[in-house]
Amino acid sequence: MVATLAAVTGCGEKSPTTPDGAGGNGGAPFEGVIVDLTDRYVTEGGEITVSRDMSEFASVEAQVIAADGAVQAFPGALSADGSRWEIPAVPEGEYWLVMTTAPDERAVDAPRGRTMLQMTARTVDLGRTFAGRPDGGAATEDLDVALTAEGLGPWHQVSRDAEGEVVQPLQDHIELYSFNVDALAALYPEDGTPGAPADGDTACSGWAFNWRDAVRPASHDGELPLVDGSQGDELHVTQIVEREAGLPSDQADPRDPWSSFTYQAAEASFSTREVIMQDGEAVALGGSFAPLELSSFAADLRISQFIAQVTAHAPAALSGTVTSMALNQEPGSSVPLYGWTPTLLYAQVASVQEPADATCFPHDGTCDPELCPDGCNDALSTFHPGDHAATYQYGNPYAGRGMELLDVTVAFRTRTTHPVEGNQEVLRGFISVVMSAADANGAAVVPLLGLPRDLRIEGESAPADTVTEGTGATPTITFEPPDVGAPDGYRVVIVLHDDIKDTDGEVLSQRSSVLSVETTDTAIKVPEGVLESGRHYSVQLTAYLGTHTREAPFRYRGTTLAQVQTYTGLFTP
Repeated sequence: MVATLAAVTGCGEKSPTTPDGAGGNGGAPFEGVIVDLTDRYVTEGGEITVSRDMSEFASVEAQVIAADGAVQAFPGALSADGSRWEIPAVPEGEYWLVMTTAPDERAVDAPRGRTMLQMTARTVDLGRTFAGRPDGGAATEDLDVALTAEGLGPWHQVSRDAEGEVVQPLQDHIELYSFNVDALAALYPEDGTPGAPADGDTACSGWAFNWRDAVRPASHDGELPLVDGSQGDELHVTQIVEREAGLPSDQADPRDPWSSFTYQAAEASFSTREVIMQDGEAVALGGSFAPLELSSFAADLRISQFIAQVTAHAPAALSGTVTSMALNQEPGSSVPLYGWTPTLLYAQVASVQEPADATCFPHDGTCDPELCPDGCNDALSTFHPGDHAATYQYGNPYAGRGMELLDVTVAFRTRTTHPVEGNQEVLRGFISVVMSAADANGAAVVPLLGLPRDLRIEGESAPADTVTEGTGATPTITFEPPDVGAPDGYRVVIVLHDDIKDTDGEVLSQRSSVLSVETTDTAIKVPEGVLESGRHYSVQLTAYLGTHTREAPFRYRGTTLAQVQTYTGLFTP
């Protein structure tokens, strides 16, 4: 079935009337579809519910698509109090919920954003369940923090000799995390940073850093949060130690990325509720690190099955693959929350290019014509990571809240050049599995979903390393389901790769989403008004398993998740 999606009309205008009895004014129950946005915040002191102003959407409507492709549109109206959109007279059964947002008012010729959800629910809650309190403040000015602490494990600091050669390659770092305000920050000191530990040190004194530069934006609003112990915020300060790993020398093949690598693990930590951050004001942070009780995780990663999907179904012209394994602390106990997940254990390896024929590779002058009667072979082959089994030790300073999750991801990408602007565009895909660490410990971890196959635009492939022209303004995007697993749904995103600039010519964004479609169909017809002649786009296609329910598409995520993403190359209508 092809989902034919009509363009939304009246963007930026509100319907002139609100149905009788709608908006909680005491009238008859509203007959139709209600769209609201109520977020839940899980904090140290309990849960907080906040309804957001729905006027952020320029328009909301429902579309019902007949078997012959005809589209019947039902425009929505914003309730008087701005808390919800009400769409009257929508018939029972499946419909498309279509929401648009106005373009960035600072921009010149910026596109509007459009989201389309394939739904049956009569009440749709677009809210999410976040970790931490909603009033975590915002760091808008530089905020200097000075860290003084003892009890570190012997610190690993990358160091070089007088000629600049690396003599100690390992690098520890500090991770700071506060669940109650959804704050996560990381500190990687340069060799010789004042106050930071040198290689082998077990303490730091007055290690100064700018909180604004270190902390990540809070998940719920994108602001840089401020930690305030007077509001119940506990700040954990954890040493993440980097260690060497690999196969025994008699088993190591230098072409195997797992033959030699490093991993990072939490090994020492302290916590405090004494920190009170105020925007722009310096603050001291102190404590004493204590060694963490270490747990074991037996990894059994069947990476060859992930790579088989990449080599069979990912776009051609890949730049390589990166495989990562992460144990993170999920702040939710039974249902994952939207929020940062601090690191417990992390390892990453990348594919390598090595001689296809090591004996007859002449770059080092060792090619022996007698051993290579067919000539010296300078061809390179890509060697991807294979299966990996090893036992790791790590600590967990956050065990009183939430659960440990394992995230195994094989990422791939293609680099291409924008045909007009000349800058490099990176197209990214991945195969990912997230599951309880307890369930994964000692168990074989395999991909639960394969990549969607045969992604096409208007019946034609769009190669990742070229620009496809003449797709038309309303092409149909088609694909085949994965040959591994059964997705709960798909997300089709059209990305604009042209720079969006303000009136002064400053770049506001280098890429932006102009259409996002959540669907169970494998064919989507792009509506009118999305694609513009002369602009350059790509399609990102994600299949997912266990991510949410149809009734509340953004609120819930399962404990076991699988997501896979592929892409087209750049195209223009």
